[in-house]
This record gives sequence, structure tokens and C-alpha cells, in this order.
Amino acid sequence: MNYVGIDVSQDHLDFALLDSKGEHVESAQVGNEDRAIIKLVRSWEKKHGLDREQSLFCLEPTGYCSYLPLCVLMELKARVWLAHPTDIKQSLGMTRGKNDKVDAQRIAKYAWRFRNKARLYTTDQLRMNKLKQLLMKRRQLIEAKRKLTVQLSTLTLKLHKDLRSSFNRMDKAQARVIDGAITQLEGMIQTEVQADERTRRQYELITTVPGVGPVLATTLLAATDSFTRYVTPRQLSCYAGIAPFEHSSGSSVRGRTRTSPQANGGLKSLLHMGAMVAVRSDGELRAYYTRKVAEGKPKLCVLNAVRGKILHRICAVLRRDAPYVRVISAPV
Repeated sequence: MNYVGIDVSQDHLDFALLDSKGEHVESAQVGNEDRAIIKLVRSWEKKHGLDREQSLFCLEPTGYCSYLPLCVLMELKARVWLAHPTDIKQSLGMTRGKNDKVDAQRIAKYAWRFRNKARLYTTDQLRMNKLKQLLMKRRQLIEAKRKLTVQLSTLTLKLHKDLRSSFNRMDKAQARVIDGAITQLEGMIQTEVQADERTRRQYELITTVPGVGPVLATTLLAATDSFTRYVTPRQLSCYAGIAPFEHSSGSSVRGRTRTSPQANGGLKSLLHMGAMVAVRSDGELRAYYTRKVAEGKPKLCVLNAVRGKILHRICAVLRRDAPYVRVISAPV
């Protein structure tokens, strides 16, 4: 059994091959294209006896750049591990120097050391990658729209008065184009969700939870690979950065419990907006929020608890495979 580390960049891929004992065998650099990857794998099969269905290929997620090697390796029926960059970095300890060839060897060494913990990439995850790319493009367009909004509302006022009206027309025209692209993307996202029966059913269930709209629902589906990666409320809370952790050492307590910055910031922001909607539209959560604030709890802490309750409800409807039913309080 061999271990292959792949360092991914936009133009090329660096491969490092280790034997079953973790010893370096060979390194190679190829273009980030399907033919080059297939040619290298087949050459190592002949030269080193590489068995792609038994060996472990390890690489880091790098957005668009890692999508093509993932597709090629899955088509070759290779065993692929998409490892978290932070895990690889922390496993190395103190290091000096950095280049793509060395990084590929370090990734391969990580795969060899932690082979028993490998989480193999699946075809379902590859399919969800398309949804992730659609959501990524939507976030880029939303950010571009936000910058134009700032330009229209404040920055244009600082320009020369003869240029203001012209610049305003240009910015508004760009904003209309972006709005059209966002609408088109949202349609493509819904098409992708509806294409798979399991994903469609999960989407329908979680959108019955107050505070969970289309954007939050699709983001959760993409981030969790249709709830195969994070399946419990605690796991989801940790991933989204809303789970509080104690900070103490010995007999000293270093401040209040607080959330960790190591989280999916985009998902955390969407959950925050969902919590704000929920405390206005859901009677149970509104009563909870009002009661806790009246007791002196900070509003942000209470909203964070509401985010956790939303995740608990999401996990509950998926576990029961039944829509969320709102609790209607009886009149006093």
C-alpha cells in the first residue's frame, strides 16, 4: 500500500509517493489537468506497482483548484482523503521553509501517520461540490453588490460634483446586472437541490424550522455534505462556532465561556440572521429571548443560544424525518 500526497495550486500539482513504511519513493510535478494526472498515476503503477484502489491519495481542499484532481481520482476509483489544512499543519509541529514539493511530502507523511483516521471522499461529496461552487459564486456576487451599495450611499458623495451622476448611473447599472446574476444563480441552486431525492427531502424538512430560509438551508446541506459529516447538534454547533467553551487553568478562570474563532464564519453569520428572524416570528423562541434578556443576559449571548436551538430543531426534524410543528401557546 502506498501513500500519495498532493499539493494543489492553480496551474500545477505536486505529487509525493511514499511506500508502506512511510519512506519517500518519488516526487513529480504535473499540470492541473486530467490527462497529466492520469498519465502520472499510470506511470507510477508500472514503475512502482502503485495500486490506486488500495493506496491512499491525500490532498487539501483549495476551492476550485482541487475540484479537477478530485474528479479524476474518483473516476480512477482511487481512495481519496480530503484532509483539513489545519489538521495537517498542527500535525507537523515546528517546521522551517516551505515549497510545493516539500508540502506534498508533508501531506503524504500525514496520510501515512494518520491512515487509521482517514475519511474517504465519496461520490456524494463530489456531487455536493457543485452546490458548494454555486454558493461560493453567490457569496462573491453578494459581496460585489455590497461594495456597490457602499459606493452609491457614501463614497460617490466625495467625488467631484461633475462626476457624481455619471458614476451613479454606472454603479446602478452594475447593481442591476449583479441582481440578475444572483437570481439566476439561486435558480441553479434550487435545480441542484431538487436533482437528488435525499437532498430535496432534507431541504424540505429543515426549511420548516423557523429562521431557516433557502440560503441557510442550502449552505447547511453543502457544508455538511447532506448531513453526513456533522450529524449531531453539538458537532454542528462546534463547526458553526456557536458552541461555548470554558477557558480556565488550574484554579484560575480566564474569563467567561466563549465560542471559538475556529469555525465556518459564513455559516455562523447566516445562523445569526436566522436567529434574529426566529425571535420575531416564532412565539416560543420570542418568549425565550424576552425572558432571558429580562433576566439580565446579554442579547448576543441569548441570540447565540437561539442559534443553538435552531440547530437542535434541524437535527430533530432530520432524525424523525418529519416537518417541524410549531408550538401554539394556549391563550391565558
